Amino acid sequence: MSKNKVTIAKRKSKSDEKKKKKRLLKLGKEKAHQNITEISRPGLPYMGAPEGFRSISISQAIMEYSKPVLELVKENNTKGFDEAIQVGMILWNYSLSLENGQGGDNHLKKEARGILAKSFGLRDEDIASLITNMTERYQYLFPEEIQPKGTPFMFIRKEVRHLIRPFDFSRLNLSPAVIPPDKKDEKLIRNLLKLDKDIENGKNWDDYENLFNKVKEQSEDCFKAWLLAKGLKKEADNFAFCPLIYLDFIYGYGHDDLVSLKSVPDIYFQEFFEDFLIRKMMAEPEEYTDWPPALKLFYRFLQEKGYLVNAEEIIEAIDHMEPTFITVLKKQFS
Repeated sequence: MSKNKVTIAKRKSKSDEKKKKKRLLKLGKEKAHQNITEISRPGLPYMGAPEGFRSISISQAIMEYSKPVLELVKENNTKGFDEAIQVGMILWNYSLSLENGQGGDNHLKKEARGILAKSFGLRDEDIASLITNMTERYQYLFPEEIQPKGTPFMFIRKEVRHLIRPFDFSRLNLSPAVIPPDKKDEKLIRNLLKLDKDIENGKNWDDYENLFNKVKEQSEDCFKAWLLAKGLKKEADNFAFCPLIYLDFIYGYGHDDLVSLKSVPDIYFQEFFEDFLIRKMMAEPEEYTDWPPALKLFYRFLQEKGYLVNAEEIIEAIDHMEPTFITVLKKQFS
């Protein structure tokens, strides 16, 4: 996986940059236990997008639209990344003003020109060309006449048709040796069990948010160390990241039932893979296939560290869901 890919929250560099990008995952994040009435709707790939288009959340639509601006960012330039996002949003709003028959908001155009000149050193003619390309890109990606009305979703043109293949498990040479928990693992498990207890006791989000964020950070670090110890050096970075969005779904999202890592009804695996993951996580299409193997390994990790006695039933549920998930990815991106 190339570091200069425009892959939100999965660009691998220094830890400070990675943590900053992860904050993008909080766009539109629902908080649990707030008595919010949820409206039943089909998963994102089944929202009725016309042939040649796919459904996408508005936050992801802005990121997809902004890719040409993000390509201006030099690798490991955190400041440039933030400002590229800012320019993308400004040009998004500028394109909207053109579409709405306002003749274009010149204040927005001037603001974008200033950032592009100061932060990226573009010449006037290059800036003018980029702005023109971005307004045309908006019209191409999001034709007004096909957009759904009154929803937080859009239909985006499929710029590229991707060939989606299931994950090749034969490339994983996992050591069979059991790795006993160390002090960091023990601390993670204690916090995870406490988090489960908070959920069971019906505490609200404000009461357990700090603990939840701590669990996420500890999970990534401990799971990565376990993956490395198991001999999965090549996959460790990507796989260690994957459970974070799953933890967001389990503990940071409103459910009708009591859900924890130990107890996930099949219907919630379906919701996670068919909707939540694609809706909340922006990745290259082929990268989504990392999630089933990563989560299965995450559950083996949790079993070895003493969080649960037997992970096989949950792993089998993920196995059962994986072919359907590949079908969903093909519908969305092929």
